[in-house]
Amino acid sequence: MRLIQNYILLIGLLCLASCRTVSYFDSPNNLKNREGTLYLHDGKALDGKLVIETENIFGGKVKLFAGEERRPMQFSLSQVRGYAMDNNEYELKEIREGLSIGKRQFFMKRLTPEGSRMHLYEFSKKEIVNKTSSRHVLEYYVELPGEEENLVFSTNGSHFVPHFEQKVSRIVSDCPTLAKKIAEKQNGFFYAQVNLLREKRVDVLMRIIEEYNNCGQ
Repeated sequence: MRLIQNYILLIGLLCLASCRTVSYFDSPNNLKNREGTLYLHDGKALDGKLVIETENIFGGKVKLFAGEERRPMQFSLSQVRGYAMDNNEYELKEIREGLSIGKRQFFMKRLTPEGSRMHLYEFSKKEIVNKTSSRHVLEYYVELPGEEENLVFSTNGSHFVPHFEQKVSRIVSDCPTLAKKIAEKQNGFFYAQVNLLREKRVDVLMRIIEEYNNCGQ
C-alpha cells in the first residue's frame, strides 16, 4: 500500500513539473509556457510564461506563471486585452458574423501599427480535417472606425464585398482623396469578391490603412 502511495505521489510530482517545462506554440489561441507579456484591461502588464487555450467556441481562461511561482495566476477573457510574444502583438477580438453559439472571442495578431485609425488582424482559425487531425487556416479581420471596440469584421464578409468600392469608400469618407481612389477602383485600392486571394486582400487593406493614417498630414 505504501509503495502504491509513493508511486501516485511521484506521478503527481512529475505532472506538476511538466506544467512548467512543456512548451509549445500551436497558434495564438493554443500555446503553453511561452515567455510573453500579458496586458489587462486595468492597465497592468505582467511578464511570465503564458498558457492560452481559447480555440473552442466557449473560450477559456488565460494563465500566467510569474517568475518561479509554481501556481499560475488565472484570468478570465473579460480581464484580458492581449499579449506580446516574440515581437508580435496579439489582441483579443470578437467575431459576430454568421451563426454562432455564445461569444466568439479569439486572440489575433495585429498587423497594423499601434494607434492606427483602422486595424488589420490575422486570425489562425482551427479547422477539423477528420476525426484524428486538424489544421490552421489564416483569415483576416478588420477593426473599423466607429464600431464597438474589439469587434472585427472579415475581409471577405458583407462589410467589404460585394461592391468593395462603395462600402469602403464610405468607411473612409472623412478622407476624400482616399475615398476617391477606392470609389474609382484605382489599382492597389480595390479587390473584387471573385478575387479573394489572401495576399491581395492584405496588400490592398494595408495600403488603404496606411494612407488613411496619413490623411491630412
